[in-house]
Amino acid sequence: MLLLALFPACGTVSPVATSLPTPRNTSTPILLQRPIYRLNVTLDYEQGLISAQERVEFVNPANVDLREIKFNVPPARHAGAISITDARIAGQPNALLFSQDKTVLTVQLAEPLPVGKSLNLAFNFTLRLARQEASWGIGGDDTARGPNSLIAGHWYLMLAPYRNGAWDTPDYFPVGDSYTESLADYEVLIIAPNNVTIAAPGFVKKEDRLWRYELSRARVFAFAASKIYKVRQSQADGITYIHYGYPNHDAFADDVLVTAERAVKLFSKLYGPYPYDKLILVEIDRAQGQEYSGMVALGSGLYGGYSGSGARHDLISSTAHEVAHQWWYHVVGNDQVRTPWLDEAFARMAEYRFYQTYYPQDADWWLNYYIKSRNPQGPIDLSLSGYKDALAYVSAIYRRGVVFLIELRKLMGDAAFDAAIGEYYATQTYKLASTDAFFDAVARHTDRDLSTLVRTYFANPPKLPCKISANAPDCRKLS
Repeated sequence: MLLLALFPACGTVSPVATSLPTPRNTSTPILLQRPIYRLNVTLDYEQGLISAQERVEFVNPANVDLREIKFNVPPARHAGAISITDARIAGQPNALLFSQDKTVLTVQLAEPLPVGKSLNLAFNFTLRLARQEASWGIGGDDTARGPNSLIAGHWYLMLAPYRNGAWDTPDYFPVGDSYTESLADYEVLIIAPNNVTIAAPGFVKKEDRLWRYELSRARVFAFAASKIYKVRQSQADGITYIHYGYPNHDAFADDVLVTAERAVKLFSKLYGPYPYDKLILVEIDRAQGQEYSGMVALGSGLYGGYSGSGARHDLISSTAHEVAHQWWYHVVGNDQVRTPWLDEAFARMAEYRFYQTYYPQDADWWLNYYIKSRNPQGPIDLSLSGYKDALAYVSAIYRRGVVFLIELRKLMGDAAFDAAIGEYYATQTYKLASTDAFFDAVARHTDRDLSTLVRTYFANPPKLPCKISANAPDCRKLS
């Protein structure tokens, strides 16, 4: 097996591809705005095996010296799937001690990392992708292989966010998006067999079997691969849209592209500009869709039964929904483990707005078919583990969450609601937004008492700003 070896600092692999370019000299002082990941990958497509070298350079995120660094390792939910064979400071001869507890990796530093200082850690690891889970539900593997493709979603060692004086390393939960993600920049090299097509976001340059990617200000770097992808693309308003699909669904590629173009145009008008000059839309062997930075994955099952016309189908609605996550997840981030409503309900609301704008004759159908007829139940503000199963999660977050936003829009009025959403988006751009931040934005555009509405939908109602809670005793004052 060919193993790409561009990081000699790890010291355990001999170079086998000396003609490949070496990453820039990271000993040169730089101003790190975000962590920088450098991932060098050799993909054994037939075996579903990723052999990788990873460097992650970052500044101490705490206000104290750190003696250990923690990483979230999502693929480790499968025992034995990932094998980490080396960890060290890049360029140093001595390996570091590390330990792994389920999906959490802890690296012990030989010397404390001072406040404000940067560190460049290097790892070697191999990952054997699990077989794709057959599930209709929301969640499960987004790093897996199926009969027609493989998807590497949350597949590498992800530096855990440091929040409230501790590393954020939640347990894996099989429902929803059980990951915590911070913004980072990525430089990724992938060596793949000649007959395999890689689909991934960002700037790309292909040299024989080498695919070179650069992606800035992203929450995750994901890629898909297949031997059968048919590639189609379009351009609109300076953005390139690329669809990677299976041959039996090639006739529907244009519909997916048009849907994505329309969604980007609308959401750019409602919220803010799309953050990249390219959007990847890729078919995978998963049941449902999944959002990534600069890329949308669409499960093969979503194409099933589509006739090639009309908008009353999961393929169209799911494409609009997943594209909406480029605004609600990628740009405006949130804690997807503890407050999943802040991206899923907002993406669902954007999906509804998509139908109201482009298919007004189908908007009521969308609302009845996807939402009201399913009898949505449950509080919308629970963490992933607060829902007993995928059915309860979907009912509360995807259905009742959007009902809450629709009811809020009715109370505020269309213009005030849109202004509040716009302000919330602008003030939370490239941050991790909170429920309080949302209601602060709302309070700046209405004085309606929202206490009853919030109590109806929230199990643990937040302290609302005084202006929108009739000056309740425990209300908050706006800053």
